[in-house]
Amino acid sequence: MKREQNESFLMVYSQKLKDFAIRIRYSEYLTDALRSTFAIIIPLIAFTYFGQIIAGISISIGTLFMSLCDIPGNRRDKLIGSIIAISSLALTSFIIAISLPHPYYVATSVVIITFIFSMLSVFGNRLSLIGLIGTTLIAFTLGLHPKQPLVFSTYIIIGAAWYALISLTQIYLRPYRSLHHAIFEAIQGTAALMRLRASAYNEGFDLRDFNAQNISLHLKLNARQELIRSLLLRDRIAMSPDNPTGKKLLAAALDIIDLYEQVTAIHNDYGEIRQALAPTGALTKIQEVISQLTDLLEHSAVQFSISKKVNPGGVDNSNIEEKINQLLALSVTIPAEGKNLLIGITKNLKDISKIVERLSMSYQLELPDTVIIETEVYKDFIPETSVSWENIMTQFSLRAPVFRFALRLSLLCLIAVMPTLLFPDQRYSYWLLLTVVIVNRPSFGLTRKRNMERLWGTLIGLVIGLLLAFASVPVQLGLAAFGLLGFFLFNRTHYMWGVASVTVMVVLALNVYHGHVSQIISDRLLFTLIGCGLSYLSIFIFPIWETPRISALILNGLAASRHYLFCVATERKGFQHYYYRTKLARKDAYISFSFLSEALQSIRKEPLANNIDLVGLEDIQVLNYQLNGAIAALSLAKEVDDVMDDHEFDDCLNNLDFCIANAPSADLTSLTGPKPNTIYASKLLSSLTYRLRAYFE
Repeated sequence: MKREQNESFLMVYSQKLKDFAIRIRYSEYLTDALRSTFAIIIPLIAFTYFGQIIAGISISIGTLFMSLCDIPGNRRDKLIGSIIAISSLALTSFIIAISLPHPYYVATSVVIITFIFSMLSVFGNRLSLIGLIGTTLIAFTLGLHPKQPLVFSTYIIIGAAWYALISLTQIYLRPYRSLHHAIFEAIQGTAALMRLRASAYNEGFDLRDFNAQNISLHLKLNARQELIRSLLLRDRIAMSPDNPTGKKLLAAALDIIDLYEQVTAIHNDYGEIRQALAPTGALTKIQEVISQLTDLLEHSAVQFSISKKVNPGGVDNSNIEEKINQLLALSVTIPAEGKNLLIGITKNLKDISKIVERLSMSYQLELPDTVIIETEVYKDFIPETSVSWENIMTQFSLRAPVFRFALRLSLLCLIAVMPTLLFPDQRYSYWLLLTVVIVNRPSFGLTRKRNMERLWGTLIGLVIGLLLAFASVPVQLGLAAFGLLGFFLFNRTHYMWGVASVTVMVVLALNVYHGHVSQIISDRLLFTLIGCGLSYLSIFIFPIWETPRISALILNGLAASRHYLFCVATERKGFQHYYYRTKLARKDAYISFSFLSEALQSIRKEPLANNIDLVGLEDIQVLNYQLNGAIAALSLAKEVDDVMDDHEFDDCLNNLDFCIANAPSADLTSLTGPKPNTIYASKLLSSLTYRLRAYFE
């Protein structure tokens, strides 16, 4: 038994390493990391060669900060974002630099700039990131202590403009590059979900954590699908009916989302499947088919990443259809209970196979129907980004999380900047301000997570940096460049290793420039520890807890699922105009569930979690997830299938209406409900809604 567990662990671990290697090789992280690293190093080397090392450092810092503001977007997003970022970096560097002779002015400027930049998150992720990077530049300006504010600010503008020129040139030459990579990641995530599903048909696989793993993958996939919608549907050129590339990418995006629905559709309980199909030998055949489809799907992901057709290599897709037909033939020979289950699974596999086959062709053979473009229905699916002035004004309230976080971070930055103002001879005291700005996040859970990652990453980086600090100067500079590359490579995916990489870079670069490696390491460790400690304590100042709003998130999730069920059932009754309403309801249900799940992740780490029934909340979360999967199965069922009669449909809606009515007043300290081991396929939706209702009675 222990040997089997070790083998299973090794297989899972090796698959994770393989997925990581594929993701790094074919995603945009490596190419972006190389682009940013060379963009930073080139002006530094060029100006140092001509004896202008200060100018080179300042311009490279401008390039660094501009690169950190660069996130996926279409041409318009990138252009407007670049203008705002350059302006914010220029103003920040100039205001702080000109205030340096007067500590009181510095402190006042830090508070005002931090507050304004923190409030930018009202306008969405791009401006939120620009605000964060602008605040971070305060620390670097204090560390460099420029004597000529206007000259320093000019260097920052030059560096930022240099990177913006590179980024904008790239997006105009390859406008769909980020979209191709977003599709790549969405397909990769769906492939991971299919591998998890395949494992559920293995009798040796423990199903206890199956739903938790499903939900974790759902959160990642939902974010990627939203990114695809944002990049594609908001691009007016791509969504033109006359743009063949845009039509192909739209078709791919629609298939990816439909494939996710097919993969997550819950027709019955896996425990029931194992019990019914284990004696027939069908479980192994199902696993083989899903594994082959997953390999083919991963191959198609690579094609979208590099934007061209590639040789499938070791991918075997020759007998997938034959194996599916063998499963259909097997269903005829087994008892009725297993027969119905196997037929349902086989139909699902056939539908998945068709979508995977289309994706594997990369849409090079034919163009899809353009009705969704010509009717402009797609506009309803665009992620909401517009913010009205009325909405902005409501954010200036202690009840608004953005305002509370802005106040908290402003106060914290004021405290963190004091050592630099009181002890101007302390060379690296600005690291304290740098740490609190980077580590502090609105939610308790995310701040604690960043704290731990920052601490461990710094410790690992300091140890490696100390070991490498005795190498020759050329070697140290080369390794520092690799540290910078590692920072860009891991910063958005594996933050701890990104911190370790940048710490190695800082230790080696400063050791070459200033020397005194022991002081560098001790100060880096000291100010990181103090900064992380201050960030943790500051959470309790203007705290932003997820616990008080969990009832509202449960309500939203149930209401979205109820609307999804209503649209599906209405469409199945012959109201074909509900087709796009159903798709929109599906999107809203998945997004609402993601908000609920993200909140639960934070709640598990909050002190207030001791006062609520976490087990009961997790049960509701799993039931909500299964409910959406069961509704998806109903949506995918053929018209001839007898899936749900009117009486059962009314019962499901009544149960959900009861949950929605009572969710706001539910006692979260004690949630109880029936927990049967299996859910029978014939009454799946009724069973799920009944179990949900029990938690709110």
